[in-house]
Amino acid sequence: MPHSSQFSIAPHLAGIALEHTGDGIMITDADNRIVYVNRAFSEVTGYTPEEAIGETPALFKSGHHDAAFYQGMWRALREAGQWQGEIWDRRKNGDIYPERLSITAVRDGDGHIECYVAVFTDIQALLRAEEKLQRLTRFDALTELPNRAQLSERLHQLVEASRSNNQLLAVMLLDLDGFKNLNDRYGHALGDRVLVAIAQRLKQVARSSDVVARLGGDEFALVLRGLPHMDEVERVAGRILVLAGAPCEIDGQRYELTASLGITLFPFDSADPDTLLRHADQAMYQAKEGGRNRYHLFDAEQDQQAQTRRQLLDRLAGGLANDELVLHYQPKVNLRTGQVVGVEALLRWQHPELGLLLPGTFLPHIEHHDLIVETGEWVVRQALAQITAWDRAGLTIPVSVNVAARQLLRKDFVDCMRHCLGDFPDAPPGRLELEILESAALENTRHVRGVIEACWGMGVGFALDDFGTGYASLSYLRDIPAETLKIDQSFVRDVLEDSDDLTLVEGIIGLATAFRRTVVAEGVETPEQGVLLMRLGCDIAQGYGIARPMPAADVVAWIAAYQPDPQWALWADTHWEMSDFPLLVAQYDHIKWVRRILLYMDGATLQLGSAELCDHHQCRFGHWYYGHGRRRYGRLQEFTDLEPIHIAVHQIGPEIVELRKAGKLEQAREQVHELLALKDQILEKLSNLQHCVAGKSAEPDFTQFGLF
Repeated sequence: MPHSSQFSIAPHLAGIALEHTGDGIMITDADNRIVYVNRAFSEVTGYTPEEAIGETPALFKSGHHDAAFYQGMWRALREAGQWQGEIWDRRKNGDIYPERLSITAVRDGDGHIECYVAVFTDIQALLRAEEKLQRLTRFDALTELPNRAQLSERLHQLVEASRSNNQLLAVMLLDLDGFKNLNDRYGHALGDRVLVAIAQRLKQVARSSDVVARLGGDEFALVLRGLPHMDEVERVAGRILVLAGAPCEIDGQRYELTASLGITLFPFDSADPDTLLRHADQAMYQAKEGGRNRYHLFDAEQDQQAQTRRQLLDRLAGGLANDELVLHYQPKVNLRTGQVVGVEALLRWQHPELGLLLPGTFLPHIEHHDLIVETGEWVVRQALAQITAWDRAGLTIPVSVNVAARQLLRKDFVDCMRHCLGDFPDAPPGRLELEILESAALENTRHVRGVIEACWGMGVGFALDDFGTGYASLSYLRDIPAETLKIDQSFVRDVLEDSDDLTLVEGIIGLATAFRRTVVAEGVETPEQGVLLMRLGCDIAQGYGIARPMPAADVVAWIAAYQPDPQWALWADTHWEMSDFPLLVAQYDHIKWVRRILLYMDGATLQLGSAELCDHHQCRFGHWYYGHGRRRYGRLQEFTDLEPIHIAVHQIGPEIVELRKAGKLEQAREQVHELLALKDQILEKLSNLQHCVAGKSAEPDFTQFGLF
């Protein structure tokens, strides 16, 4: 009887237990419809039993978890009959909270799922407590900055990121000068308030990706990532010293301190993270020994580089004052008409000891220094003087000059241009064009647009230089109204061989056309490149294939003697199809094949495979001749005449290579003369074929052929 009584009160006791347990409990049927919730459930979720029963657990979804999360949960319930873990749910009032959840699938005697029992605990308070405890172990209690432990962890991460991205990482250690005396004189409470004020100032220097930490006492550390160059490191260091040295006003009193700053730079200093901190600490003490209120770079090699850079800046400033800088001019021509349409002014340094220096040897060292502004103004004035001189001599030609980003983005740029133009009143309006880097214009499009519009009013035009390298968008082209886009030479250089470069060039020309801009191609070196550019819609070009930069005194004579390449004249007025372009490339391919033989004769490694050397079907010219060329021009005698000469080229080429390998140089050189004669015959026959095609189009070929 007692046994029976015990079982009769068990359900009642179970109900009491469920209602009074501190964990939330929810039971759903086999279709996942809620059939029971306890009191703790309502306290946590805010839903009464009447509101929850009949619903599904989707009522509490927070949106924090994706479909894969729930799929994994149901997979565990089906296979193991249980799932447990942490999950984010939503209360009735919309608050999102974390909970620790356990779900069990209950089966009947036949193994069918009868219901699901979910037991959960709100762990929001626990997580907050853990977060608070973690913060106490990772952050300085006074300033709320990361402490030494947190700094060490972050520094390891930033060093790895800097190594992967090849970026400059500055590790700085700052110590307040005279803080001990202030602390002893006015007490620790005031000293703590000063430390808090300094911490807030240092936060102004750091970005979200940087770290500012307090190491203890009056010692702080800063780790700044992604600094572009030494000028920026020096600028930030100077700002830190200014902020640290500004008087602290506390309760109406001013307290003045200065700081000493030690800096080391990764990857120049390739030490491990902990050693980087020690190096910065050593540099900080060197700054104190040097007089305080200053910064010092740890690495001796960097010290030497900085000193060398300062010497270069001083020497270049002297060169500017002593008229050692000169401008050379590179012509720009219209490929279709043969007209010289302008020149670009390019800076050179006539160094007394080192001779004529190209800009790449000195401009990168000053592009982030104010000397670049002074140099840029000198260039503009020299160009205006030359425009005036040429105009008096009867040469009416526009001149374009390059403007550095630092110069362009200055607030007084327009005023400076106005003064320059005012000093050369005889320079005809509209002859000066300023070339600005696309990347510079991207830095502040609003400012650059205002500059362009203001300069238009003075008759000055604008071109976007190196277009395509700055990842410009269509909206950017709309916002920067430069009249001319210059295709970067890196795209033009391999346009005959690289289909990606061809696509880029074609796209840039298409953009220029759509936005009604003039387009200029830089770096044209071969006649074939010029023909392709004309075909794509770019008629204006400059490059070594036209003329190298020359002194101003040589420009007039060069223009008078200039003769455009015959191929450009041949194709200028011809409406030929793109399928004729491989005919032009074939000439270039043949010249390159012969050039590789000649380079091998001069001792270079042979850049021809066995098949390409010996088999006249396997070289690039042969692929064209026996493929697309034969299909398109096979009926023309001018095309048929090429084959025997091409076969002879591939007979004598391998002979030259074998003689060179055997050390029989004299015999090889004799054969080279014959090879060059055959090359000239090939070029002559190709020229005949091109004239034939230009004069009368070959039969249309409606099959699509690739260019490369």
